[in-house]
Amino acid sequence: MEFCEEQGFFHQDYENFRSAISDDEFRGIYRCKTDHERVLFVNKVIAEQFGDLWQFKRQFDLGKSLPEALEHKEQGNKAFQYEKWSAAVKCYNKACHLLPQENDLEMSLIVANRSAALFHLNKYEHALQDIELALELKYPQDMHYKLMERKARCYFGMKDLPNAFEYYTKTYDSLQYSNLSPEKREKWIKDTQKMIIDLELRIANVRKYLEPVKNSLMKKFEPYVDKALYFDCTETEGRFARTRIDLRPNHVLLRQLPHAAVVTGEFCESHCDHCCRRVEILFSCPRCMDVIYCSSECQKTAQESYHRFECGFLSYLKNSGANVVAMLALRIVTQKSLDYFVEIKDELGSLGSEEVDRLPVDDYRRIYNFVTHSEGRDTEESLKWAFMAALLNTVLSLGYFYRSRYLDSYIGTLLLHNLQVVTFNSHEISELQRKSPRDTGISVCIGAGLYPTLVLFNHSCDPGITRYFVGSAVFVRTVRNIPAGSVVAENYGQLFVRAPRHERRKSLKKLYKFDCYCQACYEDWPTFFDMNPSVVRFRCAATEGCENGLIYTERLDQNVMKCEKCNGITDVNNSFRSLKDTCLLQRYQEATQLYEQREYERALSKYAALMTSMDEVLVKPYREYHLCQQGIRRCSLELGNKHTERV
Repeated sequence: MEFCEEQGFFHQDYENFRSAISDDEFRGIYRCKTDHERVLFVNKVIAEQFGDLWQFKRQFDLGKSLPEALEHKEQGNKAFQYEKWSAAVKCYNKACHLLPQENDLEMSLIVANRSAALFHLNKYEHALQDIELALELKYPQDMHYKLMERKARCYFGMKDLPNAFEYYTKTYDSLQYSNLSPEKREKWIKDTQKMIIDLELRIANVRKYLEPVKNSLMKKFEPYVDKALYFDCTETEGRFARTRIDLRPNHVLLRQLPHAAVVTGEFCESHCDHCCRRVEILFSCPRCMDVIYCSSECQKTAQESYHRFECGFLSYLKNSGANVVAMLALRIVTQKSLDYFVEIKDELGSLGSEEVDRLPVDDYRRIYNFVTHSEGRDTEESLKWAFMAALLNTVLSLGYFYRSRYLDSYIGTLLLHNLQVVTFNSHEISELQRKSPRDTGISVCIGAGLYPTLVLFNHSCDPGITRYFVGSAVFVRTVRNIPAGSVVAENYGQLFVRAPRHERRKSLKKLYKFDCYCQACYEDWPTFFDMNPSVVRFRCAATEGCENGLIYTERLDQNVMKCEKCNGITDVNNSFRSLKDTCLLQRYQEATQLYEQREYERALSKYAALMTSMDEVLVKPYREYHLCQQGIRRCSLELGNKHTERV
């Protein structure tokens, strides 16, 4: 995985840098044995040959425009008048994004108008969020009654009668500050009093049945690691996941937020820079156009941590060609304080696996020991990586992440280390995208994240799990039966059903620096389309736990088969009867029909049960099993990030 796109000034800058290095100096980088030494070498060459190589200023308000923001606000108002609620929201979103900072009053008017459109779309919780923001931004007091009344109607729509009553009361109180004519004010007062009396009676009649209304926008994410998992370690395979118990398909093993995550440049105008969700209700950075957020919570978290150092530099980095790998390497640093990295400096690389596993997911030491493959990197490549680290470090220096020059090489070393960690350990964050509701859709990469537990799952071309994403949170489910004690493997993009062994191994060696010896590679399983439907691999039924496959073809005219592993005899007729009793086709069609009806959880259960039934009689690989696996993968993707262009 490269850290820089082909288009961008980084490559030309590197060529200029490289040409300034003599052969003797280049041999100096060869003698560098650590990342710290490589960073010092690059810093020295830049200082001696170029002075300040990257002379750029932080650019705020680039692309912001008050006239354009007001124009989009007016377009939103017109769409609202014609009851085009969704179109109005889009216009107000654009107005929020374009509005320069220090226009709080105008922003309060825009989000207040947006809350009205959201109310008409029955998106009450989003409307309430906008109302709160408008009030925080000093929405004019003489119009407070409008927001109080809208808030009351939102709660009424959510069947939250106590809060509806409270805000109708506040509506009544706010009317004294309004600039309404006496006639209009009197009408508002009468209508509001009527609602207060009506709600009082309703609440009195149903008080004992009332329950607090839960806010679905504020659901707290609950991380989860199944207790069946444990992590083994060998010299050749490193750390990897195993299971203590027999696992069935469709078993949820993991839910985890990333240590750090970023959105790709292609989706930075449609997805939240903090949680990677597709943005419906836009919250912007007041100083730049490079990021958007899906909520005030995400906006606040970002603005108070990493974005205060990244803001004003993102366009420059994008023009350099720095891609999602480089941006994630930077984000790992900017999301923490300088004091934090200074405090943990002496512990980096010194903690054991058990100590590291007990640390929180956002602790840098959780990811520091991830594999980097630095020992296999040639001198030229090492130099280029260190040069990118220098560019990222320049951003941190200009962004005042640190002010002391003695920390320059330490932070630069962290960035170089992060580039390597991200390259070999990050996961693509995906979204299922469709052109229309009838499309099956394709899984598209919208970002990248580092997941401290997920990264411990090794690769198999016949993986035991599938992953999907809700925002940036990863969810992991099993897609086949996994016996107790077995490795629980994921997939690094090479599935045996899609590509022959030589292609898979070549790709894995190039990208991830290892030779694959999973069962599918070791036994050279055929791809899906190369599987012979006339060949049946029956499970040995002679000895419990044998698990050997007995290959039966239509040309064989025999009722029994001898197992080469246990020497036991299996009655093939019994195997055929068992296979017939599983009703493969009927059950598969039932599961697929549930999928098409969007009953994904029920479809998952059907596919999983069918796979378990087949596993009792047959041994992989065979088409029916892998069709069910694909069914589980498709259903899982439907439970995660998804988007349809035309509804």
